[in-house]
Amino acid sequence: LLLPFEESILGGKREISISRHETCGACHGSGAKSSNSITECTQCRGQGRSMKSQRTPFGIVSQISSCLNCDGSGKIITEHCPSCDGSGKVQVERSIQVDIPGGIEDGSAIRITGGEKQGIHREGLDLCSDVTIDCTDAILGTTVKVETIEGLRDLYIPPGTQPGEKLKIVQLGARDIKRPNHRGDHNFVIKVKIPKNISDQARSLVEDLAALKGTRGISVPGDETIDQGNLRNRSHHSSAGKKSSFWGSVRNLFRGEEGDQRFASISAQPVIPRWTYQRGVHRAAPLLEGCFMITTFIFLICRTGKFRFRLKGDDRTSKAEDGE
Repeated sequence: LLLPFEESILGGKREISISRHETCGACHGSGAKSSNSITECTQCRGQGRSMKSQRTPFGIVSQISSCLNCDGSGKIITEHCPSCDGSGKVQVERSIQVDIPGGIEDGSAIRITGGEKQGIHREGLDLCSDVTIDCTDAILGTTVKVETIEGLRDLYIPPGTQPGEKLKIVQLGARDIKRPNHRGDHNFVIKVKIPKNISDQARSLVEDLAALKGTRGISVPGDETIDQGNLRNRSHHSSAGKKSSFWGSVRNLFRGEEGDQRFASISAQPVIPRWTYQRGVHRAAPLLEGCFMITTFIFLICRTGKFRFRLKGDDRTSKAEDGE
């Protein structure tokens, strides 16, 4: 862009013309002449990927890759759009206004913002955008048309989709310049629209749905609901069963009978000497008492051994005298 000296010092505005690729208006980016010109891929059966299995000494190894016949889209175009020749993009000329700041130097670069598609922003190699659906569509599931960098695409919303949940269409993001075969995804953040004003008929249907859910129940993990009355009865029977089982086990123990329950748990707690709880006792007192008990035990063993030795000696002397 050539600027006069005065404009580079004072700044100004310039109208320039640029060439850019936009989504084809005839096919809306699909690349097909009509909807009847799009068929399902026969090799991957619309999955967009193929799996190859190979038997190895360590087992069967499976490798999943993009289908080469449909380039991972799962669809085949039998008749291309005449406007874009099946690319889904057309080249157009646009005029934009550029603000030239004052004091710009020779060779400076000006970045023009706002060129991205409406509602789509980039995060690394991935593209992100928001999708707003009704609460009924979030509950029942649906398929919506979403805007992508390659035109309109179908996005499947599964039943039970939560607000803030992310859904993605693979291989619709930016390409990695270091790995040309690698491409990011297009992530869609689901936003559920809750109506503020609803009709009397819709309110009646919502109230009927709330009544079917059983608001008096207690929700527990695992999508289970327990009624409070059943919970009280269950706790009452459980406590009564524990009491009867305990006293029945005691009666069977004294009667010598075998109980029905074949499992029991016994907990043992060591007896702690009372002198350990007394304050002011010297730390060496337990050691001295232990040494005294060990010494007494050894002394008793020695005395018992000597007594037995004497008894055996007396028996031998009496036998010798009887023999003489």
